[in-house]
Order: sequence, then C-alpha cells, then structure tokens
Amino acid sequence: MTGDIIVLKIGTKTLIDDQGQIRKKVIRSILALADRRIKLGEKILIVTSGAVATGRKFLGRLDAERSIAAGVGQPQLMRAYLEEAKNLGLHILEIIISRPHLVERQQFLTLQEKINSIFSYANIIPVVNENDFLVTEGPWSFGDNDSLAAALAIAFKAKKLIIASHVGGLYTADPNRDSDAKLIGTVENVSAELMRCCSGDASLEGRGGMISKLKTARLCSAVGLTTQIVNGTDRAELERAFNNEPAGTIILPRQNIGSLKNRERWILSAKTSAGSLEIDDGAAAALRRGKSLLAVGVKKIYGSFAAGEIVEIINKKKEGLAFGVADIGSKELDNILKKETKGVQVMHADNLMVFED
Repeated sequence: MTGDIIVLKIGTKTLIDDQGQIRKKVIRSILALADRRIKLGEKILIVTSGAVATGRKFLGRLDAERSIAAGVGQPQLMRAYLEEAKNLGLHILEIIISRPHLVERQQFLTLQEKINSIFSYANIIPVVNENDFLVTEGPWSFGDNDSLAAALAIAFKAKKLIIASHVGGLYTADPNRDSDAKLIGTVENVSAELMRCCSGDASLEGRGGMISKLKTARLCSAVGLTTQIVNGTDRAELERAFNNEPAGTIILPRQNIGSLKNRERWILSAKTSAGSLEIDDGAAAALRRGKSLLAVGVKKIYGSFAAGEIVEIINKKKEGLAFGVADIGSKELDNILKKETKGVQVMHADNLMVFED
C-alpha cells in the first residue's frame, strides 16, 4: 500500500436535494475531479451516502423502514453514478461492506487486497457504501458513513480524508441560525470542548452530523491523517481540497501514519463501540511505555464485549487513549475485578494501538 490514496466521503444532503432528487451535477463534478486526480497518479476511494433518501423518494414514503429504503435506493443511486461515469469514459465498481469485513482479521486483509487490485485500473473508481439492508444498527454497524470513511482511510493508509458535506466546514455557531457564525479554517486539536460546541444535526435519512465528523477527524488526526470538511456542492471548494489548498475546515494530523503497522491499522479501522474500559493514570502511563494492560489498572467496564473483540480504552475524563484486542470478555473481567487476582492480562501490548499525547 502507498500513501497516495484519497478517501472522499459524500454526505446525503450533498447528493440529494430538498425534493429528494439525486444531484447528478454533483456526481458529475466529483467523478470528473476524481478522474483528473487519477491521471495525476493518485488513487480515489469514494464513500457514498444517499441510498436511504433515494429509496424513500422512489417509494414515495418518508417513513419507509431504513433497511427497505436502503435496498430500494442503492441501485437507483448507483445508476446515477454509472450514467455520469459512462459520459466520462469511466467505470464504477460498487462495494457494499459492513463492520465484520474489518473486524475479522482475514476479511480485513482480503478487503485490502481486493481494493488495492482495483487501483491498477485507471478507469475504475470504487464506490463504497455500508450494507444498510442487512445491518442498520448495533455493534456490526459503522453507525454512519463518516465512521466508515475513517475506517477505510486508516485501513488503506490514505494520505487524506475529504468529507463533502452540505455545510462548508466547521463554524463558531450554526450558520443557518446565526449570521455572525464564522468559519474555522484550521483545527489543530479536536478537543472535548470543541465537540460540545458543535451540533449533531443528523438528517432524517443520514446518520451523521458535525459531531460525527469531528469524532472521525479526531481519530484520523490521532493516527496522522489530514481531514478536510468542505461544501460538496461547490466544485471549486472540492478542487481546492484535492489540491491541498485552503477550503472549508482542515483538521491537522498529530503524528505520521507511516509509523503505523498494518496490524495497528486493522485494530483502529475495526474498532467497535460495543464496550470500553476506563483505566487509571498508572495504567495509562504503562500503556504509553509499551506495556500490556492488566486488570489492576481497570477502573470501570462500559458495555459488553467478548474475548477477541476490539475495545476502546478511556481515562476518567472519558477521553480516548487507545484501542486494543481483548484477551478476555467483559463478564470474566468483571469477575476478576471483584476478586484479589488483578494481575490478569486484559490486553497484550502487541494488540494495543495507543494514541500519542
């Protein structure tokens, strides 16, 4: 894998107008820009939303069940991509995935191999969406396509994640409600305070929102990825983002992703939200020294998880410190914490991905 991959995530409101119609002009612009970047030697991986909104419009029912709407809308959405791609002499390769494709190690390696093989074809653009028909919520769902895009950007050692939103970046206030709201051009640290100031304005059809985008950007920043949030309906803004020029909001990386091993990328891209462990300061310091996590350092267990699942490690402020593969399940760990035998290993150092301070 090389670091010349750009992951472009396109939001529902970017692709679908207020009447529920697909914005084919936006798709045309995006594909034309992607084609230009490919000719310059870059690799483009598109993560698309919009299937649910398209399906509900096609069915004439805004209350249509999400999975049914997704199943009906996905082929209609792909038809729009195919039509615009054909006019540019391009082909679209549709990829429908769910979290197990990243959680299970062998499936993760297979996904890497298959998508990397696509990049050897200069006229094929992969377009990814989550399998919203079979997986709509729960631990096997990414939750939203911002999270899916981040997972793929990490898995494929992308040099950048571009989020094409209906909002042209991060603002000091909601620009739709406050005329004094100002665009924040650059973010060096996605702090908890910054996230509290942002609205989680997820649409009816989409499941993201600015909070989701900031969580995505925080994870990408922690592993050395630049994230840029721009107005996806503005071709000039998108082009500036592809050219690494100022546009929208740029969230800067905190470390070099080149230092990540492929196993560490797997741990981060496959992370699940089924459970988390709160640890004390001593355990946190030990993890940063490359040590394993022992039960003695665990203060609280949130949610449930089985041995072999990937779990988030947080501090007492609920800030993310690391992700790791659990050696034991949450029930067994809970029993251990109630006893005096707390020297039991919870996660081995080789299966931990610890964020830098």
